[in-house]
Amino acid sequence: MAEFLRNDLKALKPYKVHSVPYKIKLDANESPYDLPDVIRQQLAKELMEGCEFNRYPDSDATALRQAISRYCGVSPDEVMVGAGSDELIRVIISAFVGKGDVVLCPSPSFTMYGIFTRIAGGIPVEVPLDDNFDYDVSAFYKAIEQYKPKLVFICSPNNPTGNVIDKDELIKLIRAFNGVVVVDEAYGEFCGDSIAGQIVNYPNALALKTFSKAFGLAGLRVGYLIGNRKLVEEVYAVKPPYNLNSFSQRAAQLVLENIDIFGSRIATIVDERERLYDKLRGVKGVEVYPSKANFLLIEVPDAEMVYKKLIGEGILVRNFPNEPRLKNHLRITVSTRQDNKAFVETLRRILEG
Repeated sequence: MAEFLRNDLKALKPYKVHSVPYKIKLDANESPYDLPDVIRQQLAKELMEGCEFNRYPDSDATALRQAISRYCGVSPDEVMVGAGSDELIRVIISAFVGKGDVVLCPSPSFTMYGIFTRIAGGIPVEVPLDDNFDYDVSAFYKAIEQYKPKLVFICSPNNPTGNVIDKDELIKLIRAFNGVVVVDEAYGEFCGDSIAGQIVNYPNALALKTFSKAFGLAGLRVGYLIGNRKLVEEVYAVKPPYNLNSFSQRAAQLVLENIDIFGSRIATIVDERERLYDKLRGVKGVEVYPSKANFLLIEVPDAEMVYKKLIGEGILVRNFPNEPRLKNHLRITVSTRQDNKAFVETLRRILEG
């Protein structure tokens, strides 16, 4: 049978999520909390009264963009929504990156930056984090000088390391770079800081945010970007029509109308993160890295062995078999106190016998 895939994509490995039975799921940085009852009841009420799913959704997500603009302190014209941050990453790359163009990405970080760059015909260049997985901003300047990229991705808090870039250094980078800087703040609600409200002041920068993590809408795929109005208009040129369904738009809008509930949940997760951090520091053989996200990165003597034994106990965590710098590391999503306690006890039993 003939192969029809583009030659330059034949070596590309698809991003696959393997489904295995589990009791405790700590592998995908999801919220442990489902939609609050008040939102479920409102959605159910509106569904029963008539949802008009026979009509296409509002392609501009007008009501949701207005709600986001109030939440972030920007204009609705400075907001664009998509089916999760993933779609928006691809849309941004499609808008600014052509064949042979270079895109800088931190490493280790979210793999989709590089994958979508390759699909667009661009060349991803990884800029390593330092030995402590902190951002080495000087390395970005050197890479910019060497590779003349069109686009730079900054993930803060960074996935999977949980650390943030200094905001002053980030703004200096945005001002100095003659291209587009994309600041991925998928986990921003957990660090208590954001550049989204300021980013509209710069003509070459975009902030990416999502409802999947802090707001627990991972199953509905709602993301958004914020930027200078002119730059957002340029991205709109390649946005697919009707890209976010009506139900997801309304659910996300209701989340922002009930933001106090989620503020309390976020505070609980942050408290549990610090508690889990302290508990893991007491497990023999574990090194745990500080985090500003809803997950912790840990180093263990034999990550593959620990990963498999955890699966055998019904506990899913994230491993990194294809990332050399993370060979003996695991990423642990912060969950409920009960789940976190069960994980620590199981990990201690595996490592300490």
